[in-house]
Amino acid sequence: MDALAIAQAVVDELGLPAVTYVTDNVNTTVRQIMALVNRSGDELYQAHEWTQSQEYHIVNIGPPIDTTGDVTAGSDIVTNIPDTSGIVANYFAITGNYIITSARVVEVIDANSVRIDEPATNSQIGAALVFCRDTFDIPEDFSWFLNRTMWDRTNRWELIGPVSPQVDEYNRSGVVTTGPRRRWRQVGLPNTCWRLWPPPSAPGDFPATLVFEYVSKYWVRSAAGVRKSKMTIDTDEPVIDAQALVLATKWRLWQAKGFEYAAMQAEYLDYVQRLGGRDGGAADLTLARPVRDPYLLGPDNVQDGYFPGPGNP
Repeated sequence: MDALAIAQAVVDELGLPAVTYVTDNVNTTVRQIMALVNRSGDELYQAHEWTQSQEYHIVNIGPPIDTTGDVTAGSDIVTNIPDTSGIVANYFAITGNYIITSARVVEVIDANSVRIDEPATNSQIGAALVFCRDTFDIPEDFSWFLNRTMWDRTNRWELIGPVSPQVDEYNRSGVVTTGPRRRWRQVGLPNTCWRLWPPPSAPGDFPATLVFEYVSKYWVRSAAGVRKSKMTIDTDEPVIDAQALVLATKWRLWQAKGFEYAAMQAEYLDYVQRLGGRDGGAADLTLARPVRDPYLLGPDNVQDGYFPGPGNP
């Protein structure tokens, strides 16, 4: 069902005047119906991790920028860098002599200078510096992460996270061993907010392919197949269940008009509950030990580090 068909189903089931189009329709009721369709779609896609709204995103980690620059004690400006063209503010961390471990680039001043968020602890001309990208964009249609889908495909291990702000600061600001596995968290506003720790600067950190899955907020598809966040023209179609939108719009319209809507709302909630219950299928549950699981050592009973004893990573 497209946007027009959904609006027609709503008015037909409620006994309202027929609708022949919705694009740029000036009729107050039609405009209200379409506003409620969009309200319902926005609410419905967030009600469940619908399989048709699940997407994945690839993060490709490239090599860091090995360069030199002049650092001055007490100054947050690094000068005389041969070339800053590949460095982007708020995306890159910096390491080097007399640079605090957690320092990051907050401004690219010009072709040879950057500002960092920590002043240098001493002065040096021609200090060896490494700029590495630790922050990455998330997709424009991102709504929320699907838990435990963050993996390092190159090294074939799961990323650790999302870590809390407290753990992240402990890692960045304390005296700790980072370990072999990478941590991540969401920092600040989308879309520049997916940050790694430690910054991928060591040999073996790159090139690397990371992945995570998420729920898309683009619950509408145009006739050309382009995903979008709301219905705007007659031919737009929902990627989530259209009948749920009809049921949701009916009770919301009756609520807005001041009519009794409880029965229609209950019908909608029951329908959505049934949709969610069968969405994507379900694994078999057994009270016996699954024969496909390892009986001896496996990922559930081997710690991340220091195995089998001290001195091992």
